[in-house]
Amino acid sequence: MTDSIIPIRAIWFTTSGQWEYAPPAPYDSKASYAAGTLPTSLSLVTWNVDFAAPHPKPRLKAALDYLQFHAFPQFNGGQPPPCLILLQEIKAEAFDVLLAHPWIRAWFMVVPGSAEDGWPRYAGYGTVTLVARSAPLTGSLCVHFGESRMWRNALVTDVVLGGAEPHAYILRVANTHLESLPEGTPRRVVQMRVIAGLLKDAKVLDGIVCGDMNAIAPSDETIAEANGLLDAWEQRQNRDEDSTTWGYQPRSRFPPGRLDRILHTPSKGVRIKDVRRLAVGLEMPSGGWVSDHYGLACQVEALHMALQEAEGGKE
Repeated sequence: MTDSIIPIRAIWFTTSGQWEYAPPAPYDSKASYAAGTLPTSLSLVTWNVDFAAPHPKPRLKAALDYLQFHAFPQFNGGQPPPCLILLQEIKAEAFDVLLAHPWIRAWFMVVPGSAEDGWPRYAGYGTVTLVARSAPLTGSLCVHFGESRMWRNALVTDVVLGGAEPHAYILRVANTHLESLPEGTPRRVVQMRVIAGLLKDAKVLDGIVCGDMNAIAPSDETIAEANGLLDAWEQRQNRDEDSTTWGYQPRSRFPPGRLDRILHTPSKGVRIKDVRRLAVGLEMPSGGWVSDHYGLACQVEALHMALQEAEGGKE
């Protein structure tokens, strides 16, 4: 089977009290942008919120509540910074919880707008990307992997960042959940190759893929390098810090591991920093884990800003 590329549109909650399609942000690579009109940094969060455990709706609400107050604590649960929140394993029947959340309604665009609008046909759960309204979204698409028996996909969003002003560029962010289990190992190899190709599109300056990579086999440890990608966690200064993202909530027949990852193309215009884990040990108020995965977060900073910061530190 071949991969299918499905163009999709973001939705946002309007003053009319309903969800509508959000217009794409205009982008012209040759245009000049006034200073301050485009974000020069972007926060990324990725989290598999677990479709299989009981009570998916209250668990999803608890996950969103946690993100509102703890992903960006300096904003006190209000308007977030320019950011993308990449979620995996959103159960189709829980999609209405996502769309009903007041924080999501107030500050985000949602890609896709429904389980039927973008996911593979038989998928009972899938990926959703929340794009802050302050992050100019110029386009999105969903790739249905032909090499998947679990109806997996890559959800791609293109946002516009201010680079070496007055010029702007496109940062492409892919949200994915690769094939699971040992028998899915050869399919993960193919799926990551497809994603890497998308991240290296000629119109894209930099590309990042985040999500549940199901990294459980030896080949998964070389899958980034084999596709010309870098592992953001491996570039941290403190590489001795525990990198496990799955396997303790609860314990499993599989050993704990770093299933969730942030991979990126060698940077031309951004620096990735502050890679960290989120939601470690997070439980429901009534008991039970919110998810069997921890989340990951990082900061993506326009390179000209990073260089200014480095030069300022030399003074």
